[in-house]
Amino acid sequence: MLFDARRLVTLCGLSTVFFATSVSHGNICGTAYQSFNPMTGGLDFVTVHSSETLQPCTVNFGFFTNYSIKTLTYTRDYTDGTGRVYRAGNKPDDKIWGADLSAGFGLQKNWDVGVNVPFVLDQDLSDPTLSSNYKSKGATEIKLNAKYKFSGDEQGGFAAVASINQNLIKNNPFEGENSGPTLNLELVADTTIDKWSMAANVGHRWRNPGSQIAGVPFQPLGNQLIYSGAASYYFTSVDTKVIAEVFGGQSIETNNSGSQRSPNSLEWQLGVKHDLQDNLALHVGGGTQLFNSLGSPEARIYAGINWVLGAPCAETASLEVVPPKTAAAVAVPKRKESMRLNAAILFATNSADLRAKDIPDLDDYFAKTDIAKIQRLRIEGHTDSRGDAVYNLELSERRAKTVMAYIAKKFSLPVSKIEPVGFGEENPVADNGNLQGRQKNRRVEFQIDFVE
Repeated sequence: MLFDARRLVTLCGLSTVFFATSVSHGNICGTAYQSFNPMTGGLDFVTVHSSETLQPCTVNFGFFTNYSIKTLTYTRDYTDGTGRVYRAGNKPDDKIWGADLSAGFGLQKNWDVGVNVPFVLDQDLSDPTLSSNYKSKGATEIKLNAKYKFSGDEQGGFAAVASINQNLIKNNPFEGENSGPTLNLELVADTTIDKWSMAANVGHRWRNPGSQIAGVPFQPLGNQLIYSGAASYYFTSVDTKVIAEVFGGQSIETNNSGSQRSPNSLEWQLGVKHDLQDNLALHVGGGTQLFNSLGSPEARIYAGINWVLGAPCAETASLEVVPPKTAAAVAVPKRKESMRLNAAILFATNSADLRAKDIPDLDDYFAKTDIAKIQRLRIEGHTDSRGDAVYNLELSERRAKTVMAYIAKKFSLPVSKIEPVGFGEENPVADNGNLQGRQKNRRVEFQIDFVE
């Protein structure tokens, strides 16, 4: 990707990291002006991070394309340090077609990494005089990121995201000559309440600008504060999320860019995410700038897909200990224990038949337990929200009864002490709007009361 000093190059947007009470980290992470930046995890939103990370051993592939109108930067009357005067240029009637290829990989629990490469596929502008534009097509930068969730659960939490961007555009006036990579550090907070998900990020972008390109009025950009927020609502009947996002950047170091567009930015967009299959999601939407800013278009439409591959390593994990519930017992118990097991370990899809004659996770637990001290064992079956609610309720009940029969027979626990209950899709522990959330909601929980 080359830059013509007389027809200046510009990428579309600023880099951002965002924090807000219920929104997730954002997409302004481009080298100079790449404001549309799909997240490599592909879990909850489009350009805003949630605290959720990809499960170990899973890979998300993303492909997004976007078409923006009136994005490019154009000059105002400007005098540089040598006294040379640049006259205001005309606002170009530009149209840019871009694309993003990305991949995210779950390394360990609460830790994933990703890479994203944006491209310019085509551009059309009526008057390139004294405005920026791409001289050729191709990749504009390479972006690497890592996210670590340090607090929270399936319903939300807090995470940190570190990323580095390497500019691939030659003679980029907003990076300058001999510029270095751009570093970003963001804090993420998010929460899920029933069918609503919200996230927010705030962060800092450290640029390593080079020297101003001779004969070009635009100066390299300095450091920025970056921020974003998102909210979504999941319509279970159609497996579709409506997602609203806002993202922007605020310059910390004041510079005279020679541009009629503000170096600060603020955009919003609205879109939908539809789950075509359990591991394949389609995105469509659009948005616009909230004021005249660098790289922010007057109109943008986008479409994309996220495709998740690989079986989570977590599916082979043992019983997960969770906080005990406060359900009343027949007598006051000495202690309570509560566990959770992924239903995929026990059952095939849409089946209440056990996968195997032996269940190592359950066998190991009950073999070490004094069965005589169990006062009450409550077995709860749960499903995700996909499919018919009545069917899900019936399936969860049959699964709970199957596990009850297994434990009663193998460990001689009286059936009178076991209570099988099916809840269907009523009590999710995670967001049903993405693959990983649905996996966590398909579960069997055990509430055990002990007495001396």
